[in-house]
Amino acid sequence: MPVNKKYSLDTMFRPESIAIIGASTSAAETGWVKRLIDFGYRGKIYPVNLKAAKINGLKAYPHIGDVPDSVDYAILNVPAQAAPQALRDCVAKGVKFLHCYSAGFRENGTLDGKRLENELKQIIKESGTRLLGPNCMGVYCPASGLTFSEDFPKEKGRIAVVSQSGAEASRLILLCQDVSLFFSKVISYGNAADLDAPELLDYLARDKATDIIALYIEGVKNAAEFTAAIRKCLATKPVVVLNAGTTANGARAALAHTAAVTWTEDKWHDFFRQTGAIPAATMNEVADIIQGLTRIKNIKGKRTAIVGRGGGIGVIATDICERAGLTVPPFSQATRKKLLEIRPDAGAAFRNPVEPKLGMEGTAEFYLKGLPIIDADIATDIILIQMALDIYGGHTSDLAQTVTDSAYALCAAADAIKKPIVVALFSGGHADSILAAAAARDILTKAGMAVFPGVESAARSISKVSRYRGFQGIKSVLPAAAFPAL
Repeated sequence: MPVNKKYSLDTMFRPESIAIIGASTSAAETGWVKRLIDFGYRGKIYPVNLKAAKINGLKAYPHIGDVPDSVDYAILNVPAQAAPQALRDCVAKGVKFLHCYSAGFRENGTLDGKRLENELKQIIKESGTRLLGPNCMGVYCPASGLTFSEDFPKEKGRIAVVSQSGAEASRLILLCQDVSLFFSKVISYGNAADLDAPELLDYLARDKATDIIALYIEGVKNAAEFTAAIRKCLATKPVVVLNAGTTANGARAALAHTAAVTWTEDKWHDFFRQTGAIPAATMNEVADIIQGLTRIKNIKGKRTAIVGRGGGIGVIATDICERAGLTVPPFSQATRKKLLEIRPDAGAAFRNPVEPKLGMEGTAEFYLKGLPIIDADIATDIILIQMALDIYGGHTSDLAQTVTDSAYALCAAADAIKKPIVVALFSGGHADSILAAAAARDILTKAGMAVFPGVESAARSISKVSRYRGFQGIKSVLPAAAFPAL
C-alpha cells in the first residue's frame, strides 16, 4: 500500500480535531472557525494565524507545529504561493487529511500555477498525509458537524455527492432541502491533485450511511479506475452522473475551472450504456432523479395516469410523458364508468388524462373518491397529479388554506393507494400562489411523496428511474462479458 493511503477516509468525514491554517480574524467574514462552531462541530478546533492570540474565543497558534495535540484534518486557507510550505508543515505535524481551499494552481493555466500544484503532488506523494483539492470547498457531513456553508441543513440523510464544483454541490444540497431530502456526505474535490473521484466513489460504495450517490465531474484521468468504481457503486446503489464540458467551449471552461481534461459526448454515451449509471444534464435534473429514486417505489411499468384540471394542460402533459418514454393509455371502460358516477359534470373527462370539472376547492374530494378508482385500473402503473395553482388556484384570501387542504387530502388518499403517486405542482409567478405551492410541497414531500415543479421534470424522473431499475434487472441475469470495460 502506498504510504499516503494509510489513513481511512472515515477520518476525513469524522475528524476529532481540525486546524484552520490562515484562520480569518475579520469580523465581517464568517470564516471557517465560526462556521464550524455554529454548525455544531464537537471536536477540537485549532485556529492557526501568525498575528492573532484568539479567534472566536479559541486560542490561536502562529504555526501548525505549535498546536500541542494531534490534528486529524486541516483546512488550508492561504495564498497559493504559501500552500507548499504550509503543506510541508502539516506533513511534519502528522496531519492525516488536508483540505486545500486555496485556488491559483493548475486551473489558472499559468506555468507558476502548474508548478505549485506539481509541488503539492510531490510533497503528498512522499508523505502519509492525504490532500483534498486544491481549489475546492471540501467536506459537508452533517453527522459530524462538518460544513463549507452556514446555509446547509443540519439534518442527516442518505444521499452522497462527489463533485468537482463546490457551487454545483451547494446548489444540489439546497435544491434537495426544498423537497425534504438530506445528505450523508458531500465532497467538493476540485483539481484532484491527490484524492480523486474513483477513490471517493469506492469509499461511498461501502458506506452504510449512503443509499444514493450523485456525481458532478468534468474530467476523468483513468477510465478503467473510474468505470470500475462506478460499477462497484452500482452493484448496491444508484449513481446519478452530471458530466460537464462535453462541448468545445464547455471543455475550455472546465480546463479553466479545475484543469480537467474532459470526455467527448460519444465517450459518455458509451459509459452510460455500459454501466447503467443515470445521466443528468443539469443539477436540477440530478435533484429530480434523486427524488424519484427515493420516493417512486414499486414502479412496475411506464403506463401513466394523468389527473388534473385543464383539457389543454392534460393534452400537453400526455405529449411530454410520451416523449419522455412513458405511455398514457386510455382507462378501461369500467374505470371510466366509476369515475363518471362520482363526478357527472358537463365537460369532465375520464378517459386518461382525467379532468374532473371542478374548482381547486373540489380537488380534495376527488383525491379521496377518484384516486382509489384510478389505482384499481389495470391499464396503468403510476399516477401523475397536476396541481396547476397558476391557472386554477385563484388569487383569493383562502388560496393557501384551499391548497393545503388539497395537499392533506392527497396524503390521506395516498395511504390507501398501491401505485406510486407523483405530483407536478405549478406555482406560476404570483407571490400568493408561490407561497401556497411551497406550503403544499412541504406537506407532500414530508409525507414521502415526489413533488416536481412541472410535468417535464416529473416525466424525466419517472422515465430515468424506471430505466435504471430495468437495467439493474437485465444486468443481474447477463454475464459480466456483456458489459465490457470502456
